[in-house]
Amino acid sequence: MKDLTNIEIRDFIEGSTEEPAALYIQTPLCGTCKMGRRMLDITLEAISQSQDAEPKIGACNLNAMPELAEKYSITSVPCLLFLNRGIAVKKIYAMQSVDFLYQNVKKYL
Repeated sequence: MKDLTNIEIRDFIEGSTEEPAALYIQTPLCGTCKMGRRMLDITLEAISQSQDAEPKIGACNLNAMPELAEKYSITSVPCLLFLNRGIAVKKIYAMQSVDFLYQNVKKYL
């Protein structure tokens, strides 16, 4: 999962019109965000071992892109935002477990 800059985020969201994508939204000083990111990294590693194509997932700092909170009604961090055609189809705020994340990533991506 790559950390995206402001310009890359716009391109990433526009690219979700071609294929579904997910955006992990966090803040730098959030301990829960760090734990959720680690769980998501483990999930992505498991998925990459079980299939050829890696899911399209990026990460961003909400402090650098506050307009994302308004556009997608992000109420807290961490948030795993699933996008399809640039539209939010699912938001996950509680990274409950690696299995929970695995099932959702497989379902929405």
